[in-house]
Amino acid sequence: MYFTSIVTFILNFVKWSLQLELDDFFNDLNGKNMRITKQAFSKARKKISPVAFIKLSDKIVDWFYKDNNSIRYRGYRLLGIDGTVLEINNSDELRKKFGYITNQFMEVIRARDECLYDLNNDMILAAGIGHYRSSERTRAQGLINKLENIGFSNDRIIFDRGYPSKEFISFIEAKNIHYLMRVSRSFIKEVVNVKQSDQIVEAKYNGKVIKIRVIKFDLDSDITEILVTNIFDENFTVADFKVLYYKRWGIEVKYNELKSKLQIENFTGETVVAIEQDFYVTVYLSNMAALAKMDVNLIIIEANKDKNSKHEYKVNTNILIGKLKKSLVLMILEDEPIRRSRMLKK
Repeated sequence: MYFTSIVTFILNFVKWSLQLELDDFFNDLNGKNMRITKQAFSKARKKISPVAFIKLSDKIVDWFYKDNNSIRYRGYRLLGIDGTVLEINNSDELRKKFGYITNQFMEVIRARDECLYDLNNDMILAAGIGHYRSSERTRAQGLINKLENIGFSNDRIIFDRGYPSKEFISFIEAKNIHYLMRVSRSFIKEVVNVKQSDQIVEAKYNGKVIKIRVIKFDLDSDITEILVTNIFDENFTVADFKVLYYKRWGIEVKYNELKSKLQIENFTGETVVAIEQDFYVTVYLSNMAALAKMDVNLIIIEANKDKNSKHEYKVNTNILIGKLKKSLVLMILEDEPIRRSRMLKK
C-alpha cells in the first residue's frame, strides 16, 4: 500500500463493508490481484495525516473562487456557519478525544462538526470536527480565522441564535465582516427591548461601544423574531433581512445531505486519525459532488428551457454520488487530460 493507493482508496466513497471495499478497489480500480486486510489498511492509514485531506479541500475551494463566476447575493458572498452532533465509533481513544454522553445503558461517543458554507454555491469553505462539549463560538472563530487566511470576499455570514454574544460580535467587528444573527429573548436588554421594527442601538464591551442594527418582526406563528446585524445600508429593509435570514436554511439542507446521502457518520475506523480522515474526505467529496452538480444543472436547464414544465428539473444527488464512486478516483489517477475530460463528460 503506497501513499497514492491509500489516499485514493480513502477518497473512494468508502461507506460499505470495509473488507469488501478493499477487495473491490485493489482487484478492480487498482488493477492488482491482491488482498489487503482491514488490519493492514488500518496500520497503513496511520502514516497519513488528516491534514492531507484538508489540503485537498482547500485546493478545490481556492480554484473555485479564483476561476469560477460564483453566484452572489446583491454583490455579497453569502455564507452560513452552523454545527451538528456526530455519533462516532466506540473506543477508549475516541472517548477521550471527542467526549460522550451517558444514557441508562451506555456511554455514547459524540463529536461536534462545524461548517462554513457558501449558501449560494453549495461549497464548504472550511469545516472542523472536535470535542462534543466544545463551544460553538470558539469553533466558529476558528472557521472565520481560516476564512481570513483563504481571503475575505465581501462576505456576509448568517448565524443562528446559539452564537450571539458581545464578545463574539466584537470579534467579528474586528475582522470587518458583515453578520446577521438571530438572538433569543435572553440576549442583552438593549436589543430585546427595542420598540421599533428597525432600530440602531449601542452596547458596551471592554470599554468600546458596539453599534448594532436590530430587526424585529412577527412570524405567521405570532412569534416575534429578533435579528441583529452590522449591515447599516438603508437599501436593506426589514423584508430584505427576513429573506436574507431564511437563506440560512441552506446549511441545514447541506447537513442532511452530509448525513443521509454522503453518510458522514459511517466511519471506517476507531482511531482519531481514521475519524478525522473520514470526516475531511467527506467534506472534500461533498464539494466535488457540488461541482459536478453545477455542471449538470446547467446542461439540464439548457435542455429543458423550451419546455413548459410544472416542476423544475435538477440533479438527483443520490444518483450523482453513486456515479462519482469509482469514476472520481479513476479521473484523479488518469494523467492524460483528453481521456480524463471524456471520463468526466461520460
